[in-house]
Amino acid sequence: MKSPSHLLTAGCSYSQPNTIDEPWPLHLDETLSSVEYILHTGHGAAGNQTISRKVISGVLDALEQGISPDQMLVGIMWSGSDRQEHYSENYEKNYSLSTKLGGNDTYTKFLNSIENNGFVTPTFIHKSDNDYENKAHHNMQNPYALRNSKIPTHYILNPHWKDELTMKYFEDFMNPEKAIIETCEHILRTQWFLKDKGIRYFMTEYDHDVFSYMGHKGSTQDRSNNKNETLNLETKSYSRHTESVIYPNEYTQEKHFSYLNNPEINYLYNEIDKKYWLPINNLQDWVTNVSEFKHRDINPDTGLVIDPHPSTEQHKDFVNQIILPFLLEKYNI
Repeated sequence: MKSPSHLLTAGCSYSQPNTIDEPWPLHLDETLSSVEYILHTGHGAAGNQTISRKVISGVLDALEQGISPDQMLVGIMWSGSDRQEHYSENYEKNYSLSTKLGGNDTYTKFLNSIENNGFVTPTFIHKSDNDYENKAHHNMQNPYALRNSKIPTHYILNPHWKDELTMKYFEDFMNPEKAIIETCEHILRTQWFLKDKGIRYFMTEYDHDVFSYMGHKGSTQDRSNNKNETLNLETKSYSRHTESVIYPNEYTQEKHFSYLNNPEINYLYNEIDKKYWLPINNLQDWVTNVSEFKHRDINPDTGLVIDPHPSTEQHKDFVNQIILPFLLEKYNI
């Protein structure tokens, strides 16, 4: 099989092209000499539904343009299971209720962006395109556009955000089991899609919470104090009936395995083909415990990491030490 000429990557901010650090997708496309066209879809705060949809949409767009499956290589870094997404075309109802990402901080500016076609539908471009980072930035918004640049309808929701849309969703529709079930479904849908199309791919995890739920954290006091009607978690109020809150002192390794062994989850989890996953636990674990390079932002007094995002040097080391050997062994690339 020929070497890939088209590289598509996906993930959250650990894979986003226009960040402080140069992430692994940029180092990978620079290293693979056969790659001429790139589509880096990494999106800050993205959940696994966002990642899956961007991959499938990007691949289908390429196939529709006549790019053959054996020309493509797809690399995916899955994100936290507690990150969610909501679809709606009702901007007037939802935009002011959501957390803003990108440059559109007001509803008027957001509407102007739509009218002026300011959103970019993800598609492969040549590596020599000097406007690539600007184009990539225009699709790192919330809500973001997928198939139609005039209709940015996908709202990203993160448990630590305080906007009304996110809080209402997590109050009524979120729990650990649901999050892990849906993550398995997003991964499997993408896995089966890529295999069906005959496209080479690799997958990995950005951190430890792809198959764990790290949403809102409560305390033992929260659980025992039944006199109050709400839980105040970092100034956000949730009712005591919500299932989106976890209690870290109770979230043991045994509890984690009990989720994966849940019959509503394990039949899905067991179908994930780990032969096409990089041989690491996750990127964060590898750069922290294996790479010789350090995080960019470390407290000089305590030595603790302030910003967990890997540094440029760590990303490059990850490509050289992990991704490239995997591609050579698995695909002779």
